[in-house]
Amino acid sequence: MVLASSLLTFFAGTTLGITGFFAYIARVLSASEWTAPPLMILVVVSYVIGTPRGLFSIYLVVSGVVRAVAWYIDEPHGDPILTGIDSAWRRWRGARLRQQDANARLALEKTDEPDRLYPGDWAGLAGTTYVVVAARRKPGWDEGTWVITDDGWFTLGEPFDRPMPNGLRTVYPLTLQTTTLDVLRKGVSYELPPLRRSRGDTPRVPAES
Repeated sequence: MVLASSLLTFFAGTTLGITGFFAYIARVLSASEWTAPPLMILVVVSYVIGTPRGLFSIYLVVSGVVRAVAWYIDEPHGDPILTGIDSAWRRWRGARLRQQDANARLALEKTDEPDRLYPGDWAGLAGTTYVVVAARRKPGWDEGTWVITDDGWFTLGEPFDRPMPNGLRTVYPLTLQTTTLDVLRKGVSYELPPLRRSRGDTPRVPAES
């Protein structure tokens, strides 16, 4: 289909250009005394670069040739202008949809507030050391990320949403690494907030030694 499309584009540009040129040269000759061959070259150039039909015809011919060559070297692509328009449209639409999703998410999350830290059993997660409850999603906090704190290194489990009285919250499970360290592929630095025991508890104050 790429080869067929490029050939059709090439022949369409050739046909459009030739028929348009004959119509153009007829108008020029009828309005002037240009009959010498050197002056005919100027007519050709003025048609190709000075008329919309000539420019469009040249674009179709060149586009068809380039696409046919690209197909031949096994790197097919579409029409440059149409591809550019389609790409710009997709980027604009994608950005608009992402903004709509972000606005809908903010409406569910409601008021922003500092992160909260709970034991893993608060969220019913066996084997999880802590969970961080955040009012906003944290960029880069994906499953498998290392969370580096002053209290140790944690691996991040799969984040999930949980409705809370103040709005929708994102829960990030953290598991402390004490013995075997996996290969560090991605890490983020973070300061753990004070530990809470339940939703209504005040932060736990460490006992003095």
